[in-house]
Amino acid sequence: MANSSQRALSSRKKVVLEPGCSPLDWARLTSSGENLRGIQPQDFPMKVDKKTLSLHNNRQDCWTVLKGRVYNITSYLRFHPGGIEEIMKCAGKDGTLLFMKYHAWVNYERMLENCLVGVYIG
Repeated sequence: MANSSQRALSSRKKVVLEPGCSPLDWARLTSSGENLRGIQPQDFPMKVDKKTLSLHNNRQDCWTVLKGRVYNITSYLRFHPGGIEEIMKCAGKDGTLLFMKYHAWVNYERMLENCLVGVYIG
C-alpha cells in the first residue's frame, strides 16, 4: 500500500516542456541580467500586502508567496516541470502549503532569487 507521499507523487501529471525550457535554460535566464523581478530596482525590496498580491494573478503578471517572501514567477511559468496550470494555482496567493506538499526539498530561494520582489505583510 502506498503512503501519502507516494500517492501524491503518482497522482501528479507529467508535462512535456517546450524547447528552451529546461533547468539549464532557466539557469541561463536567471544569470542573464534580465529584470525577472518586474519592478524597478529602487523599489526593491517591496512590502506586499494581500490586496497587491491578489492583483498579480494571471499568466502575464504572476506573483506568489513562499514562506513570507513574494516572488514574481511570471518568467518561470513555462519552466515549471508540472506545467503552467499547476503553478497558476498559486497565482496571486500564498503558495507555501501547496509548494511544500510537492517540493519540500527544492531550494526555491536559490532557484527564484532573481525573481524576489520583497516580503509579504498580509
